[in-house]
Amino acid sequence: MRHGSHLDLDMARIDAASGRRAKARRRRNRTRRRLGAIGLGLGIAMLARSRWGRQQMSAALGVTIRQARYELGRLEGLRYRLSGRHPDLAVTGAVLADRVRSEIGAVEHRLDIPHVHVMAQGHDVILHGEVDTAEHAAEVEDAVAMVPGVHHVDSRLRVGLTAGDTRPSEGAARHPQSEAMHRLLAAAHGGGAAPGTERAAARSILSTFVDILPAGERRHVVGHLPADVRALADSSQWVERRPLRHLEEFSVAALPMVAPETRRTVVESVLGAVRELVPEEAEDVAAVLSGEMRRVWKTAIPL
Repeated sequence: MRHGSHLDLDMARIDAASGRRAKARRRRNRTRRRLGAIGLGLGIAMLARSRWGRQQMSAALGVTIRQARYELGRLEGLRYRLSGRHPDLAVTGAVLADRVRSEIGAVEHRLDIPHVHVMAQGHDVILHGEVDTAEHAAEVEDAVAMVPGVHHVDSRLRVGLTAGDTRPSEGAARHPQSEAMHRLLAAAHGGGAAPGTERAAARSILSTFVDILPAGERRHVVGHLPADVRALADSSQWVERRPLRHLEEFSVAALPMVAPETRRTVVESVLGAVRELVPEEAEDVAAVLSGEMRRVWKTAIPL
């Protein structure tokens, strides 16, 4: 009996020791998880405090929002078609833009072209983007014109894909977006461009800006930009504009369909980013600008 009692006592001690070891392991694991969470939080905080980190986080969020809006627009269009309903013709510009994106999705897929950027105000629609041929541009424009609620199509599609453009079939890995493009889109987003319109806004502002520069300075500025940002300047669309001396008239020329209380902020933010991308040309550009645009160029800060 005594032998059995000793055995029971030994087993109890072993169980107690095992319990203590298990508790110690659990405490260590909890401590590791807490330290990991604290480290992750500190890392995110440090990243968010840096300008580069904020730009990267903003760019990543912008990509996610644009993709979500695009997919929601396509689902909305599919829902209308399956239900046999007729879309309401009296809609806001934002709703009409989503409807257009939904309708042209199949055309973009069939032609294997990058997503066309759509802006709308009232019943007027502006298109920005790149296509292979003039025939492809006409197909996209015809598809947009057939969308219920669209009365006028202002097509600014550029014919000819550049090295910075990516076909859907190729995937984003083949032509990764440059850091300069990230900064430009983040500036458009920070300035107040609606989610999904940042690239179109940046394109319109940059192309309008280079239009008001003398030909020689224009070439210098564009030559300092990476290929994907250079493509936004769209040399095929360059025209000789009359000098734009005031920020308001420049903003209207660049973003005619954006609300007045927003477009000035977007323009200043994007121009600030452009200046930071071409520091070698900043003073020369200021010298050829006039009036309020010279001040804006010198003082604008990307948001």
